[in-house]
Amino acid sequence: MIVTTDSVMTDPVSAVTGAVPGRPGRPGRLPRRPEEHAMDAYALAETVFGRRLSPEERRELDRFWRTDWAEHRLVLEDASDRSLAATAIAFGTPVFHGSGPGYALSFHPDPEVVRAVGHGLGRPSTWVPAVTTTRSLLPTLVDPEVLTAAFLAALDERLARGPVALTLPAASDVPAHLTTRVDGNATIEVVVPGARCASGDLLAAALERAGTTLLATTRPYTTCSTTGRRGPVFDRVADVQRTFGRMRPGAVVLAHRSEWRARRRQVRLHDPG
Repeated sequence: MIVTTDSVMTDPVSAVTGAVPGRPGRPGRLPRRPEEHAMDAYALAETVFGRRLSPEERRELDRFWRTDWAEHRLVLEDASDRSLAATAIAFGTPVFHGSGPGYALSFHPDPEVVRAVGHGLGRPSTWVPAVTTTRSLLPTLVDPEVLTAAFLAALDERLARGPVALTLPAASDVPAHLTTRVDGNATIEVVVPGARCASGDLLAAALERAGTTLLATTRPYTTCSTTGRRGPVFDRVADVQRTFGRMRPGAVVLAHRSEWRARRRQVRLHDPG
């Protein structure tokens, strides 16, 4: 797999976090050291790539892990920040990002990444996330009998107002760990970004760099460790950062520039995943 990293050549992480480049003979200043060794991130990335990471790729990955995402954030409407977040997803690092009027957590669909993210969120071992894809790739994920002209016309009408979450029969090649059996048939809960949401551009770039037609996704909410009961969904980046900013595996935060404008532009999404 070839991962495109052109977006990070100007070091936007340092620009956002305030990390100061080193002077001759003196190392650069970073906001904090990782709370645990970055080998966990290396292992996930190597699982995704199916090979050992190069030294350059390890340095790239270190930059995601050495940023305190409880304090710092990228901006969804900024093209270079979206590109950086897309690279993170391709490396197996999950990304909290604006989606419609709220937020979502999207990540590589590899089974080990899904397992690690579920553990980091406190989800039960039986948890199945939703998937997300672009409108153009949706037909590759679902049973073609569902995609009638009337269905697609209604879908496009809804996407003009905001993101759409649907439960549909899965195509035969959708990985089993992303499907749920209903009456003996495999189904997926699939989220398609709204036509006006910048998360669609993030998704398209991440899919291309990861070499896949779908990502796993969920809304940011807590789960009670004893009862398994879901807590409220967090639709403000401050709540996301306060609750999940230092989760392991680490997760990049890509926030709406203006949450007020995001809520005005798009309707609320039913909570997937």
